[in-house]
Amino acid sequence: MKKFLLLLIIPFNIACSQQNDYIAKAKIILEQIRNREFSKVTAEFDTNISSRIDTSRLKMTWDKLSPLVGPFVNVIKITTDTAGPDHVVIQHLQFEKRKIDFKLVFGPKGKVKVITFLPDSQREKYNLPDYYKPELITDTTLTLQNGPFRLPGILSRPNKNGRFPLVILVHGTGRNDKDETVGPMKIFKDIAYGLASKDVAVYRYEKRTRVYPVAATLNKKMTIYDETIDDVVANIKMLKSDPNIDTTAIYLAGHGMGGMILPRIAKNHPEIKGLIYLGSNARPLEDVIYDQTAYVLSFDTTISDRKAFLDSMFKESQKIKMLQKSDNDSSYIFRLPASYWADMNKYNPVKSAQELNTPMLFIFGERDYQVTDVDINLWKGGLKSPNVKFNIYPDLNHFFITGKGKSIPSEYGKSGNVDITVINDIATWILSAKKQ
Repeated sequence: MKKFLLLLIIPFNIACSQQNDYIAKAKIILEQIRNREFSKVTAEFDTNISSRIDTSRLKMTWDKLSPLVGPFVNVIKITTDTAGPDHVVIQHLQFEKRKIDFKLVFGPKGKVKVITFLPDSQREKYNLPDYYKPELITDTTLTLQNGPFRLPGILSRPNKNGRFPLVILVHGTGRNDKDETVGPMKIFKDIAYGLASKDVAVYRYEKRTRVYPVAATLNKKMTIYDETIDDVVANIKMLKSDPNIDTTAIYLAGHGMGGMILPRIAKNHPEIKGLIYLGSNARPLEDVIYDQTAYVLSFDTTISDRKAFLDSMFKESQKIKMLQKSDNDSSYIFRLPASYWADMNKYNPVKSAQELNTPMLFIFGERDYQVTDVDINLWKGGLKSPNVKFNIYPDLNHFFITGKGKSIPSEYGKSGNVDITVINDIATWILSAKKQ
């Protein structure tokens, strides 16, 4: 749930003739969503997606957006474009807290193919961190070929001769790019450049579900292996052949859920030297999703049916907990197939970590509202080995960016970089292990 503004990328079809006025239809759709008449939209869904996207899911997406942008003010302007045979209509919207672009793509028969809410072009931009030293770093484009999947990536390494420890970055939830971009933040890019300037190579790559979203969505037997684990393992194999990599010092660093699954990967790959958990949950994913949503909604006084919405989410989370097998179950919960949740139900990250002798570094920000003290205490309570180190930073949020006071959702729209202390501590931990 980190992707707080890439909130709605839902293909759907609405019956209309080719003579329809695309701008007029776009206005109607916006009004239907603003008036919470979600059923009027979903009633026109194509049968191919009706099993995956229903009224409650559309409603949930709008309710996630509302606390982050505030009440609607007005439509600033409307722009149109064409993309091949498709017609694009963008309504540039002003909300109380920020501007949002509401984009609709109509197919040649007048059917809506894509609908997205995105930050407008005036949003804050990503800035390279002060610790970025281009003269110390070499970037190499490196694409993973894992079966039919081609996932572009970048290997950032020290700009000098030698064989260096390697960190492979593992994405959290969502269709993340190689930089794990959220608004104007790119924490994987920050980490890669920070560590590469300190004699540690870092590989970051496009997540499979980002490059192949349709294939992932239609896979009704999908598990965490399809989403993440298989590609991490393939990356290890690919990078071990790189002459600049010290194959005795390969590390995995996972953010959020990417850290949660690290023990599951390391269990079958003893060549992994160490695991770095970046704000990683120990609780089941459905519990984290529910708590995060409740927190975000607590900042919006415009949602009158907050309790009903959270009650609905709670019921969905309970369905997940009851899943044991997904055979013949084609349902989707929180946009993921039953197979995904049934597989995750068999996994306990703390217990799996207890079974490893692999050195581990845990990094948490005390201002993180997504992964909280509950998760920290679960990890700490279960892992007492001298091989395990916990670093907790009072002023950092889920993206390890400095702030003051209570972390709020709108903070994710502000530009910032991973704190240099985190970079230094990771580098020190890795390089100290190499000397032992």
